[in-house]
Amino acid sequence: MGIALALLVLVCGVAICVGNYALTPSQVLQALGHTQTPAGMVVALRVVRLVAVVLVGAGLSMAGATYQAVFANGLASPNVLGVATGASVGAAFAILCGWPLWAVEGCAFISGLATVSLTLTLSRLLPQKQTLNLVLAGMIAGGLATSCLGLIKYIADPQDQLQSIVFWELGSFAKVDQTALTVIAPVLSLAGGFLLAARWRLNALTLDDDAIVALGLSPRANRNAMVVAATLLTAASVCLCGEVGWVGLVVPHLARSFVGSDNRRVLPLTAVIGATVLLTADTFARSVSVNDIPLSIITGFIGVPVLIVILLRRQPLGL
Repeated sequence: MGIALALLVLVCGVAICVGNYALTPSQVLQALGHTQTPAGMVVALRVVRLVAVVLVGAGLSMAGATYQAVFANGLASPNVLGVATGASVGAAFAILCGWPLWAVEGCAFISGLATVSLTLTLSRLLPQKQTLNLVLAGMIAGGLATSCLGLIKYIADPQDQLQSIVFWELGSFAKVDQTALTVIAPVLSLAGGFLLAARWRLNALTLDDDAIVALGLSPRANRNAMVVAATLLTAASVCLCGEVGWVGLVVPHLARSFVGSDNRRVLPLTAVIGATVLLTADTFARSVSVNDIPLSIITGFIGVPVLIVILLRRQPLGL
């Protein structure tokens, strides 16, 4: 954890300095508190974006680790379960209606929760009880959400609404400002803080229901609470930057390769690694081109090789 935190601090420092308007560490220190200067304005904008990226990276990673623990399936993630796409449908619908940011967040949460509920229902209805049932159900629910999103894009105004909806699909922090961060950051912090405080319950939820009851816990209530918190993290992240793939799937496996399967240690490390990975990807996305490269492209190039390495090492994706 100490090494991961030190690496995150280092990446934060690099993220503030590099970009189309490069700054030295001394210029950054001089710009702090002087937001009227060009360097000060650049630093202020980068700090807002940095905080947003760190919160989303940690949130998506913890959401993925939570889904994997609750469903005892290493393939579970916000994107695989269709939660991210479902949340995008709600956000796109709110954008189509011209609703404010808080309504966009609320619609994203409701549609994300509805999608994960549909996924769970379909997985239980499938005749053969296999590990891949949850993935197959997620593909079905995600496909339905993708069709709904396509319909919304078809009827959206191409001059205004369509551009905003496409922004959610590609994933980018280019439009994040202090107002949006002020609204979304408390939601990410509260949901993430709840998961961190209750992470020991994830270990209990890996047991059978009788053993959980013997520990004095309600299996259904605890599973629902964890799923709702993880879905809220996903929905809030979608509201802030759109869909970002692979982070919620791969980062929890990276954390487990270092500290084992104890969720009391996995969840905090997952949050730090997820923040570092997404911040590295975002810094690259805004530095190599005048226009930001969509984040899902970069995280895909990072996530695919990592997942291949995990498979080649013959580590089971189950928990």
